[in-house]
Amino acid sequence: MAGGCSAVSESWSYIFYEMYTGCFTTILNLLKVLVPLMIIIELLIQYDVLEKLSRKLEFLGRPMGISKDAIFPLLVGVVMGVTYGAGTIMELNQRKPLSKRDFALIGVFMYLCHGVIETGFLFGINGANVFVVVVVRLLIAFFITCIAARLPYFQKMEH
Repeated sequence: MAGGCSAVSESWSYIFYEMYTGCFTTILNLLKVLVPLMIIIELLIQYDVLEKLSRKLEFLGRPMGISKDAIFPLLVGVVMGVTYGAGTIMELNQRKPLSKRDFALIGVFMYLCHGVIETGFLFGINGANVFVVVVVRLLIAFFITCIAARLPYFQKMEH
């Protein structure tokens, strides 16, 4: 009976060891992605890269039913994630209010596709093809948002 207790104790030790090393490895992998990503994001903001890009992508807003004023916050959310996107929307809405329709359609798009850089890198670390993951997510979000913009619920919303 004493041998069984020892085996159980060793099993728990092994489980805790694996949990500890697994968590530590995951944290290190996340830091490898997130620290450079945050530096890149700050550079994109400082040099107005996203704002310039959003002006060039205004044509994509038309089929999605999104106004040109909503392209920049949508782009921020897609590239940087929901938190930055929501913060940008709140800040821009104080300067020039967006319509309820823009808010709703941005929400549809960002629900399906947000933080493509961050999630792309995280999928890449785990062996996925980053290009395929990002492009497929963007296309799905684009087409679903185009369909949603034509639904009666969104058609009734103010522009």
